[in-house]
Amino acid sequence: MPLSSRSKTIADELLKALDTSVDNLTDTQFKQLIAASEKVLATYYDTLQRDKDGNITEAENTDWVKGLLEVEQKLLKLLTTASYNKGITEYFSDFDTILKLNKELQTTQNGIVDYKKLDDALTPKQSFIKDKVLFELKQGGIKKVFVEPTKQVLLNAISLGWSIEETRKEMDRIYTPNGELERNAIRSYMQQIARDAIYSYNGTINGTIAQEYGLEKYSYIGGVVSDTRPFCQKYHGTIIAKKDLNEILTVYLGSPTLSQGMYKVPVSDYEANFAAYRGGWNCRHIAIPLR
Repeated sequence: MPLSSRSKTIADELLKALDTSVDNLTDTQFKQLIAASEKVLATYYDTLQRDKDGNITEAENTDWVKGLLEVEQKLLKLLTTASYNKGITEYFSDFDTILKLNKELQTTQNGIVDYKKLDDALTPKQSFIKDKVLFELKQGGIKKVFVEPTKQVLLNAISLGWSIEETRKEMDRIYTPNGELERNAIRSYMQQIARDAIYSYNGTINGTIAQEYGLEKYSYIGGVVSDTRPFCQKYHGTIIAKKDLNEILTVYLGSPTLSQGMYKVPVSDYEANFAAYRGGWNCRHIAIPLR
């Protein structure tokens, strides 16, 4: 049975809640991190020796090495502060909203009222997703897009004798390239982690519901953007039967063109985790279980 009118309204509210959560975390974390890092860098700039023309002359000694290591440690420490953690905590609280909306949707659409099986199965899966977010935003990939590029600019500035003004301009290329925040590597990384996690959590809810309550179809809906991958373009707004997934995924995963953006895993793995994987990384679609 297709989504009822009321179910569509709840689904729209769910999609909005997902994207709002992603945007809130991305904006909060990015702005807070950049503002704090600029203070750390300003303090470090003041310690660097300069000639009469304002160019850095530290390359002739090794004192700057210790200072640079201290900067690195301070940047890493920013990822553990209460203000940085606050945004992540607020993001995790949105998971409760997502679960509540899914339960409301399933009660409306499929008549499910007892969610004990869902809650019991979901707890360890939710913990895994949250732990991954914490790792990526505090220890993992954030180092590659934030700490390491910042260090490289400082190394170049010192070894090439840049002025502080030149150094700041080069740093701006990392923090706000061309003034276009949506193209910023740090912000884009945070956004992808936020979207993949909460959409994956939503998908895990859907996959668990489908399995625990014997639902055999998915309503595939979500956001369509300029670079929507082939799978999502094809199945957006359709109902996909679970029995057809193996055949569909075999076609798409077997084609370098059609599999664009999708996870590179075996068909059996994708089929078993379809509600969580959906169209792949950074996917804006959801798969709602139907009877």
